[in-house]
Amino acid sequence: MTNIACVDLEGVLAPEMWPFIGSVAGIPGLKITTREEPDYYSLMVHRIALLRKHGLKLMDVQAIVAALPALDGAADFLATLRSRYRVLIVSDAFIEFAAHFASLLGSPELQCHRLSVDADGFIDSCLFLPRRGKEETVQRLQQGGHRVLAIGDAFNDLAMLRAADRGFLFRPSRQTLDSAQDLCVVRHYGDILRQLRQDSVPQWICEEIAK
Repeated sequence: MTNIACVDLEGVLAPEMWPFIGSVAGIPGLKITTREEPDYYSLMVHRIALLRKHGLKLMDVQAIVAALPALDGAADFLATLRSRYRVLIVSDAFIEFAAHFASLLGSPELQCHRLSVDADGFIDSCLFLPRRGKEETVQRLQQGGHRVLAIGDAFNDLAMLRAADRGFLFRPSRQTLDSAQDLCVVRHYGDILRQLRQDSVPQWICEEIAK
């Protein structure tokens, strides 16, 4: 049996990319994320339309994303996690953007979607992974006899966290937290590592960390 950590990217290891893109490009509509809009397909249709409307091609967006650093302490956190877990980034981000952060985080395995680009270089559609949700990745791993840790921060992570053997909700928005009263909430990487050192974690510890 292998210990596998399924870790979300944006909001956990890296800043939210789309709000940054929206800020740099002057497109307020790009600041909406899955923290506010859980329907990811509709959200991406909206984003792609805005990029085309404002003349931003894939290479333009990649140049903006390349200016973003990983979150402070993220690389060290993953390095520590790797001592006990095989780390898999399970994200609804896209390989074309996530690869930048992978290079900053020790090149973890990426399970991300891909983008389709038209002849002019504009993003025209999303090539989604064959899964209904991130929880399917967790369930497949568990069926293979693996023990799974999951870490995420948004609406689209909740089912994954609940399916995992251990799940941590990392720095959630108030909207997300209101839908996740049953989950263990943490604010710092150290909180996760401390709890993983214990064989079992009383629920009150999770509640105290969430305050």
